[in-house]
Amino acid sequence: MKPQLRKGFGIGGRIARTLEPQPAPSFPFGTDEYWMEQALLQSMESIGLSQPNPAVGCVLIQNQQVIGRGSTQAWRKEHAERVAFSHLDPAADLRDSVAYVTLEPCSHEGFQPPCVELFLKSPIPKIMIAVPDPDLRVNGEGIRRLRAAGKVVEVGILGSESRAWNLNFFINKKTGRPIWAAKWAQTPSGHLCDAEGNSKWISRPESRAHTHWLRQKYDAIVVGARTFLLDQPRLTVRDCAGPIHRNPERFVFDPKGRTLHLPAEKREGFRTLVCEPEIRAAGNVPVPGVISVPVAVDSPDLWLVFRQVLEASEFPRPLQSIMVEGGGRLLSELFKHDLFTVVHRFVGSRNFQDALEADRVNWLPGGDWSLQTQEEFHGDLLHEWIKEV
Repeated sequence: MKPQLRKGFGIGGRIARTLEPQPAPSFPFGTDEYWMEQALLQSMESIGLSQPNPAVGCVLIQNQQVIGRGSTQAWRKEHAERVAFSHLDPAADLRDSVAYVTLEPCSHEGFQPPCVELFLKSPIPKIMIAVPDPDLRVNGEGIRRLRAAGKVVEVGILGSESRAWNLNFFINKKTGRPIWAAKWAQTPSGHLCDAEGNSKWISRPESRAHTHWLRQKYDAIVVGARTFLLDQPRLTVRDCAGPIHRNPERFVFDPKGRTLHLPAEKREGFRTLVCEPEIRAAGNVPVPGVISVPVAVDSPDLWLVFRQVLEASEFPRPLQSIMVEGGGRLLSELFKHDLFTVVHRFVGSRNFQDALEADRVNWLPGGDWSLQTQEEFHGDLLHEWIKEV
């Protein structure tokens, strides 16, 4: 299966940028691809900041030099185009300039004025757009208005790569629901841990740093109780290249209440989903951060109710995306119940002498899954898939 994205790009954006602030360019200087990559890199400055808005980048070019650049600011704040225009010299003659934008300029009034108006009022004659905006309030209207005003508009340069970077936004707009992503690291034989449940470390430090970058893209991170008890993961973004704008909301799926006995400091920063009968069996002792899942552990509706409860939980911003990081049994059950739309998988070079067959992810990509990324990653392999929705 051939990857859909160009080499060096993934769902996390320009892959090298997740490890270093200024990666070498992928394209010859001065080409449209070169400048659109610069806009995409600019958009990556807003990782974790702009959600639920897409992280958009805009660069304004004149005589092969950047005269303005910007990325989407925090939710309800300035969009990328408005930031880029704010850097322009008011006296500059822009009649031979070009704008590169990773997403179609918005044409509707929201918390910010329509960005398309900036271009309509500007002498900038040419606007290069990576991908149209799927929001029904835009959906090509910005492009139509620009062309109707006599602007030269080209669409599609690094379109797949820009869409993948804002995949959470695109899928959420299409389905109206939060998307669920699966992430795991496995050995070449497919195991996620050894027979004792130990998984540190299958992947290399660079892969773990890339995972920390990805965490900023997701509003929530979930692990199973077994993974939480064995690994005590922090699930933060501490090791990725900056900027660091947020840690995700962290959840433990613990239907049997196995973590309820842990001291409060061990569970600090996590919310734990426990089946309501297990909470009653534990004596109904109030435990901070515990969320009741109103169904029995053996109920066939467990996974549906789990999803509903998590998606209905309180978040600081509208919920758009959830990533599940393990373990293998939780991931396999969620694949079985068709929750996932995105997969991030690392394959390390380390094998375990003793490992259980149960500690694999029971999933094979069928025809409704498309391979997006296949990259050698500092000795590991990174594969990413998207499911058609």
